[in-house]
Amino acid sequence: MRNFPFDTVYLAADEVQALEDAYKALKAKFNISLPGDTDQHINKFELFNNDPGAKIGGTLLINQPGISCYLNFIKSRFSYSYGGRGSKGGQDFTYYKYQVWAFITLNRDFGRVLIRRETFADKILGIVHPIELKFKDDKVFSDHFYVVTNDKEKASAAMTSDFRNIIKDMMYKNFVIEIIGNTLVIRDNQPIDTEEVILMTEFASKITKLR
Repeated sequence: MRNFPFDTVYLAADEVQALEDAYKALKAKFNISLPGDTDQHINKFELFNNDPGAKIGGTLLINQPGISCYLNFIKSRFSYSYGGRGSKGGQDFTYYKYQVWAFITLNRDFGRVLIRRETFADKILGIVHPIELKFKDDKVFSDHFYVVTNDKEKASAAMTSDFRNIIKDMMYKNFVIEIIGNTLVIRDNQPIDTEEVILMTEFASKITKLR
């Protein structure tokens, strides 16, 4: 594909094809463009810093009316060893995979917040050491999502029912959300998939329109 806006160095053919499919689908459904030279401050997010092999391999702006959102395509490096015993006689292999992350500018200051699907271990930990932010008037949200924050009062005020209802639409997806101030990141923990990329962009569009 000519003028393909992603780093494809060392990518397997199926990974390149997945990127091409997602790019075509985004162009067909949304008004997208390439960004200029902007300082995105991605290193301030723990989601990014926890993956030392990650880098930005491409960025797309979503130029829909009333939307302040862009998609970062994160290229991660993975390694594994095959054959041999212990550290001797084996062969090291390296491969690269992409994930898509949506970055959204919000209209409220949330403080610092992490939102992900709640696990059984989270529920047990909450009994022993209750640090999670709960919403007594929204049992469905509180039962399905694990929320931690550095400022419960600020986060509670910012996480309105409209905001939570949009997040509940993501209940069965492998998305993780991190918020710093008025910037929200949605990370898809799965490899690039066209349907998931479109869904994430639609979720991002809904969130950025909140007032």
